Amino acid sequence: MADDSGSAEVEESAETAPPARPPTPFSRPSLTRFLMIFLFLLALYAIIDPAVGTGFASFANLALFPMFGFGGTLPVLTILLAGLLTTTIGSIIRDHYTNWVKMARTQKVMSAWRKEQMEAMRKGQQTRLAQLKEAQQGFMKDSMEVQTAPMKSMAWTMFMFIVIFTWLRLFVDVVLQGLGNQWIAVPWSTHVFVNAVYVFPSWVLLYSLLALPFGQIVVRVLKYFRFRRRLQAMGVPLRAGPDETA
Repeated sequence: MADDSGSAEVEESAETAPPARPPTPFSRPSLTRFLMIFLFLLALYAIIDPAVGTGFASFANLALFPMFGFGGTLPVLTILLAGLLTTTIGSIIRDHYTNWVKMARTQKVMSAWRKEQMEAMRKGQQTRLAQLKEAQQGFMKDSMEVQTAPMKSMAWTMFMFIVIFTWLRLFVDVVLQGLGNQWIAVPWSTHVFVNAVYVFPSWVLLYSLLALPFGQIVVRVLKYFRFRRRLQAMGVPLRAGPDETA
């Protein structure tokens, strides 16, 4: 009897025990979101405390100085290559987080919607305005995704920019000053002190001179290949045939 009652209690407890929770699956978006927030806070901390940014730059110096430091003998080339590196990586990160096809489609839809809205407002068509307001809900989600896409890449690019920019400042203030090689030739002058201020220091202007336009070129090239692959996946010919051009 005791054995029967004991086994009955075991069976009853087994039946009433809550089922085991399945293991939480790995969530890649959650990890990416965590890394973006972490890098953004780290970049913000580096801005508030310059010593932190200097520490990151000193660590990056182990790789950057052998790559294009040139021992401090070619400061113009070093600054330009640092600008190319920053804008190239930043453009690739931006391309990764941006759906160019969805952005183009959403912008086209919003442009047509605004045109219809202005026309309805001009004619005082309240029914049409109500219909357009309902239609707006259909593309509002895509519009929000397009608007928030740059925010996803901002943490990565901001942190990288702070590290490389701080490294360049140390390169100019420590390496070039130690070598006495602080005079450079730039497009607007053949003999400029590298820390001379023209709204910004000369080395910052030189950095921006190539970095900003080159970044736009990289973005356009990446965007071209994105659209090209999308058209190929859709089976759309990349060049118009003779019948289509006629």
